[in-house]
This record gives sequence, structure tokens and C-alpha cells, in this order.
Amino acid sequence: MMMRLLETLNPREKRTVLASLTAAIVIAGYFLIVEPILSKAVQTHSQLRLERQQIKTLLAKEGSPEALKRKTLTAAAPALEMPVAPEKQIQLLRDKLTQQAQQAGIQIKNMQFLSGTAAGPSASGMLMLKCQGRCQFPSLLKLLEDLKNNPYYVGVEDLSIRADDKNRQDLEMTLTISTFGGSGV
Repeated sequence: MMMRLLETLNPREKRTVLASLTAAIVIAGYFLIVEPILSKAVQTHSQLRLERQQIKTLLAKEGSPEALKRKTLTAAAPALEMPVAPEKQIQLLRDKLTQQAQQAGIQIKNMQFLSGTAAGPSASGMLMLKCQGRCQFPSLLKLLEDLKNNPYYVGVEDLSIRADDKNRQDLEMTLTISTFGGSGV
């Protein structure tokens, strides 16, 4: 049927139809065959480059820029310790938080364990500790910065700050932080 249709066309129309069919086949071939292959090759190449960079960073000699980068990344990662029994975990978090608050210059008035669970998608095994105290803003910032060095700290669940009416430099703060609850939760 297609041949009969082509026989009825003049030579110029035949060339136009053949050129259109050829272009359609080339375009379809590109999008169905060539483009997916190129996309996969680019993805594989970028993944390979990333993994080579990671290997280079891990195998870097001491004092090189890569070794410095590795040390910086290692220092930025929080230190975590696996949870123990919930009572022990809260005690360890409380002791370390008290030490960090004293170093930051925060006067802790009240510290209590909250019996609820933390918010979030992975909060099923979380315990919370609520801390109330007086401080100045730079001290609070120092504590928040130092929390990442607490191996029992997981996250800040709540932080409220209220300025003192008489002395605007003094703050009343309430901080609720969470820790992993261990197997007993």
C-alpha cells in the first residue's frame, strides 16, 4: 500500500517523504537509543569521579590539602555513642549537658526528663531532657555550638528564649534536647 502511494507521487514529493521519514527515524533513534546511553554514561562518569575523589581524600598524605579536608569533615561530624539503657542514657546526656552549660557560662535552674517522645520520622526510640536556666545570648550560642560534641545529643526539640524585663542582656531560656533511647524504650 505504501509503495502504491509512493508511485502516485512525483519525484520531488517522493524525496520530501523519504527525507521526512529519515528525519523521523533519526530523531526517534536518538531519543530511544542514543540519549539514554549518553545519560547513563554521564551519570557513571560523575559517580566515578566522586568516588575517585573520596579515595584520594582517604589516602592523602599528612599535611596535604586532602588530609586537611578529611580532618575538617571528620571534625564537623557529630560524635555519637550507641545508646544504653534509657535511665543510663538520660543520666549520661544530663551529665554532659551540665558540663557543657557550665563551660558556656549558663546557670541551670531546672533539668527534667520528659516522658514523651521526640518529634520526627525516626523518633520512636528517642528520650528528651528539658533544661531551664539563665544566660546571656553569646553563652547560649556557645552551648548550641558545643552540643555537636556531646556524644549523647541527637537534636534540639524546643528552644525558647525570653529577655529579662529589667536587664535586657539576661535571658531566661528553656531548651529541650533529645537522645537515642536504647533498647528499653
